[in-house]
Amino acid sequence: MVRFVAAAMFAIAVSSGPIPSMAAGPTHEKCTCDLTREDALNNGASVRNATACWSTEDPDLQWCDITVQAIEGDNRHQTIINELVQLQNDPEGMTAFLQRQAEESVLSSAVPANIEFLNQARAELPALMKAFDKLTSACVQGFIRYQEKKEFFTGIDEGAFSCRVGNVTGWLRMSFQIGNVSFVFMVAPNA
Repeated sequence: MVRFVAAAMFAIAVSSGPIPSMAAGPTHEKCTCDLTREDALNNGASVRNATACWSTEDPDLQWCDITVQAIEGDNRHQTIINELVQLQNDPEGMTAFLQRQAEESVLSSAVPANIEFLNQARAELPALMKAFDKLTSACVQGFIRYQEKKEFFTGIDEGAFSCRVGNVTGWLRMSFQIGNVSFVFMVAPNA
């Protein structure tokens, strides 16, 4: 009984004061999944210290999963940037690199029991990446030009592929859509 009363008093004390927002600072351009695209991130998740990640999103089911590939302060981010720079003019090499990244991040994780169709979408992702290999290279070239010269990149929206470079943060956001499922690769620019 004492534990219950103490827990109740703690809950009242905590809820009476302001509660800091865990999503303060993230934007749609960073490692996020926001399933109802509005001005503010308010229906999904974000990772504050990530510099590269993949998300898998199904807005119809209100479900998303974020896998972090690099965090602030580690050398993995620079390795990813170096690969993007090196492969920007090689669509086949870029596709192979992204397929390896997807394999490490989104294609090898466990599928929730209520989302069995995700296995089919995962099986189709490598072929979809290959189908858009030239646009993927153009996307990365736009990302690199933005980093180097702050040259504005308008983005690409073609069929099941979209690409954006955030005009505020400079983050690359590349999306592959299979049915209702989106596989999104996100990476921060060099500091």
